[in-house]
Amino acid sequence: MRYINISKVEPGMKLGAEVFDSYGRILLGGKTELTEEYISRLKKLGFDGLYISDELSKDIVVEPIISPVLRGKGIDCVRNQDIDGCKLIAKEMVLEILDKGPISIDMKDLRETDDYTYSHSVNVALYSSIIGLSLGLGEKALEELALAGLLHDLGKMSIPTEILNKEGRLTQEEYQIMKSHAKMSYDFLKERWDITPNVKVAVLYHHENVDGSGYPNGITADEMTLYTKIIHVADVFDALLSKRPYKKPYSAYEVSEYMMGACGIMFDTEIVQTLLKHVPLYPKGTEMIMSDNRHCIIVENKELHNLRPIVRLMNGDTIDLMDKEYYNITLVSAASADSISVEAEEERNVMIQAYKRYKILAVDDMMTNLQMLRGILEYFYDLTLVKSGKQAIKYLQKNESVDAIIMDVDMPGMDGVETARAIKEDMGLQVPVIFVTTLNDAQTVARCKEVGAKGYIVRPYQPAFIKSELKRIITGRGDAE
Repeated sequence: MRYINISKVEPGMKLGAEVFDSYGRILLGGKTELTEEYISRLKKLGFDGLYISDELSKDIVVEPIISPVLRGKGIDCVRNQDIDGCKLIAKEMVLEILDKGPISIDMKDLRETDDYTYSHSVNVALYSSIIGLSLGLGEKALEELALAGLLHDLGKMSIPTEILNKEGRLTQEEYQIMKSHAKMSYDFLKERWDITPNVKVAVLYHHENVDGSGYPNGITADEMTLYTKIIHVADVFDALLSKRPYKKPYSAYEVSEYMMGACGIMFDTEIVQTLLKHVPLYPKGTEMIMSDNRHCIIVENKELHNLRPIVRLMNGDTIDLMDKEYYNITLVSAASADSISVEAEEERNVMIQAYKRYKILAVDDMMTNLQMLRGILEYFYDLTLVKSGKQAIKYLQKNESVDAIIMDVDMPGMDGVETARAIKEDMGLQVPVIFVTTLNDAQTVARCKEVGAKGYIVRPYQPAFIKSELKRIITGRGDAE
């Protein structure tokens, strides 16, 4: 079989592999004859291409790493945030990989447009397991790696779709929200005693770079676990191979070049080299254009043939590019023309200017209220929590000023209004204060206005209102009414 771009699929062609929807259900069975209606529907669903079986490619066998049924189960578990189900899927994945023997990552992952996060997690689990197997890790460790891959992006399900799928450059605030997904993924797991620390740490740090330039903590190679390094490599590898709203997929050759170039900066060199042993530069079944402008299909790509594969011309002739008579011929590009320059990917991560991480001081004598604020704000701000007005003043005396204060009015000893007056008059700090009240009565509002309140939050907390008020006040869009 061979892979062709969806734009070149014609009625009457026969599928070479089953096509699944984003829930892992079969849309079209293998050997199905394609009709105009089928092709139109697949285009609308966002499929970039299909595997076709015909006389020209009937002897080319391209195998998935795991069975489509297991892939579908994995996608479903990730979609439903079913951690227990993911543990079982991880075990089954490892068993299938161990039974498979030598693995070559040839088959393209056919996906619907809305399937990325779930399919991506399954792929990261697979690639991580392949790396671990090549490094000699045992079955238990491989299961942990597979589980970390399945769970590493759970936090993305809490990121707004308009940010995840934004076609243009992310704003500074959007980029910070996007970066919060690693911590949110970890938070899904941190209370699970049955998930090992190895898995939790890999999930938390899967965007850390070996030179310390990653996030969330900027740790370096000597602080990263083996699992962390593996998940990071697998995550970026699949992301680059995948189509996203803001980029087209890169070819295996481009991805290999990019990742080798980033060794020692983003990635551990040994981990990248281990993965690339299983990555053919020209996957089987792929249509390519040669330097003499002829089209061909990749037939064999193992070992020495990874650089100069055996190819089949469109007239049915098969040639070995390792033969001397073909030394003057090179492979130029994929016939699907889906690849673009890797530099375009960098634009998504380049912000217009350095992001300012705003500092918020929350003051409340009730720890439960502080914990609620933490849950609402910690992914978006540098948040400091204190339990009294006196603690707030001591903090401001010893540290740099903050960008805003969220202050409970009704605190014992020194209440919120008295604390705000001391900060403003005694310390001379002009920090915007948002007061939190239980009863928004006229007398309380009048007292708060006397010390220049910038806003009011009435319990119970409304997360969207708190975030919008903070943004309004910090960016200087007027005072409270």
